[in-house]
Amino acid sequence: MIFKLASAALALLLAMPAQAQEQREWPMRNNPGFEPVVENPAYQEGQGPVILLDGAHHNFFVQWDFIDPFAALAEADGYQTVKGEEPFTPEYLADFDIVMIITALPFDFTTKTEVTTESTFTSDEIEALHDWVSAGGSLLVFSEHVPFDQAINPLLEPFGITSSVGTVGDPENFDETLGKDGFVVFTRENGLLNTEHPITQGRDASEAVSGVITFGGSSLSGADYTNLMQLSPTAENRRHPTGVGPEGMGNSQGLAGEVGKGKVVAFGDSNGFTAMVFTADDGSEMALGMNAPPNYDWPQMVLNVLRWLSGALNAE
Repeated sequence: MIFKLASAALALLLAMPAQAQEQREWPMRNNPGFEPVVENPAYQEGQGPVILLDGAHHNFFVQWDFIDPFAALAEADGYQTVKGEEPFTPEYLADFDIVMIITALPFDFTTKTEVTTESTFTSDEIEALHDWVSAGGSLLVFSEHVPFDQAINPLLEPFGITSSVGTVGDPENFDETLGKDGFVVFTRENGLLNTEHPITQGRDASEAVSGVITFGGSSLSGADYTNLMQLSPTAENRRHPTGVGPEGMGNSQGLAGEVGKGKVVAFGDSNGFTAMVFTADDGSEMALGMNAPPNYDWPQMVLNVLRWLSGALNAE
């Protein structure tokens, strides 16, 4: 049932006409029951580092407020969040400590299914961002499934990261209760979660991450990065329901590393930084993201990522 729900929701999104965006007729919504509670905030309220939530590049999650649960959790930890709609320039980026790029496209989502010759980021923007990170900035970036993976690859490449094109599944390492092998699990028990990095260790044992789940997305490769979420040998890159891919195959869905004086964290799936509920035509629902079943630690993972990027966690 869950498998059919996810597939149907994805197909509906990709087939949705452009005017539906104006009507906000999405098959998902933010979970109203998600509570962004942080018991021991890293920073005083409103005094922490400033996070740019990039909204200048047709960023679907930012356009339609699906980023709001993340922003609420970050703010509960003391961070300041800004939804920005300006292109990347050295002067603009200088106002921020962390830049978050999620679901970026050269066109509004659902108006097309494939990125061809369009440019999501100009060469000047990519250069400005790379220079900013190299000088000490922190980048949080997401690939996702088609067409987001195609759109983000030109920006990832200067940072030494490549995204596959298609969608990832693993018939040996998935949540059988949810019934879809595209819901890949990374846990201490199955050995796919890197437990030696500050992001998974947290500031103390109470903040350690025991496991996370992804909901499709792409695979990543980055030779100079620490692999936080190791894809197993049985993981596969598959043709996307849009008919695009598969192209390439990475070994990760989560990378962390340093570029110059700065830091980069990249994920192949972005849903862990949301708290959404998908609704099928028959009324059945599926929670995915930070509101996923409680045996997954996405809220803590999100906090640990931000704290590592901002220097609130001990260095490796």
